Amino acid sequence: MIENRPTIKINNVIEVEQPLGTFLVAKMKASELLKISYRDERTFNKDLSRYTGTQRSLKPSKLKSIKEFIETRDATFPNTIIGTLSDASLYDYTNGVLEIVVSDDIDEKAFQVIDGQHRLWAFQDSPVAEDFDLLVSFFLNADVEDQAYIFSIINTTQTKLEPSLVSDLTELSKITTPENCVHSIAKVFNNRINSPWRNSIKMLGKKDITSSNGIISQYSFNKSILRYIYNSNNSTAIRNILIDSKNNRLKLESIKINIEEFIFWNYYKNSEEEKIYKILEAYFNSLKDVFPNKWCNPTSILCKTSGYDAFMRLFRDFYNYCNGDFNTLINKDFYMNIMLKNLQNVDIDADSNKLGAAGAASLYKMLKNEFPTK
Repeated sequence: MIENRPTIKINNVIEVEQPLGTFLVAKMKASELLKISYRDERTFNKDLSRYTGTQRSLKPSKLKSIKEFIETRDATFPNTIIGTLSDASLYDYTNGVLEIVVSDDIDEKAFQVIDGQHRLWAFQDSPVAEDFDLLVSFFLNADVEDQAYIFSIINTTQTKLEPSLVSDLTELSKITTPENCVHSIAKVFNNRINSPWRNSIKMLGKKDITSSNGIISQYSFNKSILRYIYNSNNSTAIRNILIDSKNNRLKLESIKINIEEFIFWNYYKNSEEEKIYKILEAYFNSLKDVFPNKWCNPTSILCKTSGYDAFMRLFRDFYNYCNGDFNTLINKDFYMNIMLKNLQNVDIDADSNKLGAAGAASLYKMLKNEFPTK
């Protein structure tokens, strides 16, 4: 019974009938939902000599990224937190009103989260938790078998979103984030007639009418440029400033950025992405001319993820060699002179260079070893 105990009362609860059974849907403040919630992580129970629980471990990195997101000006979670109220002594539901016991005792927590644990616990100690409404689905008295079934179905039947599609959707944004800026650069490289990347960037992560020669995904292409613009730890601050200032990038001056590390930051902040394009156009054209038989050739890794990433790392060495002088960086001959003299004989397609991040690191090391010193 819940009489004479602290409770949270939720009105206007909706009953939903589905083949598995009836469940309830309501809205709650994130702070209130945290008060009644607990996790049942799947671990090995020595006393029972078997695994118990249904939940995976919380990942600090995922909590951190969600926490940053929920504190942006335009944060939203339209999907529900799903869980079960399994102990009838800890809740009461009558005629659209759900009343749930609130307790600090873990054994008297009423709501066991089945799906959405990272979304929910990201609100812990967050300043927005008191005001942020969450949709919640309450299963009543779901047993362990049902909990496991719900969790596994939700997490195995969803199609993973193609990262390049996410990159492409940034063009619909009303603010120019670094991601939006780099997407525009990728789009020009892929579409411009005389571009070295003409029709070679898979804008949606797969070959289509705009990428008949697709050799690298937009996500991989953009990622190596973004590393020169900003630290992703600043993404929330950047987004909030742009929203508050109606997309005035000059207001980003208040963010402290190490411009020696993020060498394209000032171009981005000053809305000079055309300069980033001109610099990279000269760099890519020099690569195309120095390695004509490998450029955008599917039998070579040069324009695939590992080769592209290695040469984008090497770009910093070129940048430092000329002290970041813009007029030098847009001069194709600057890159070609160094490449022809020092890099032309590097075995780009050596077996050690073909395996993802490790391959990129291996190739970059080869290139760096041949790069001239001042």
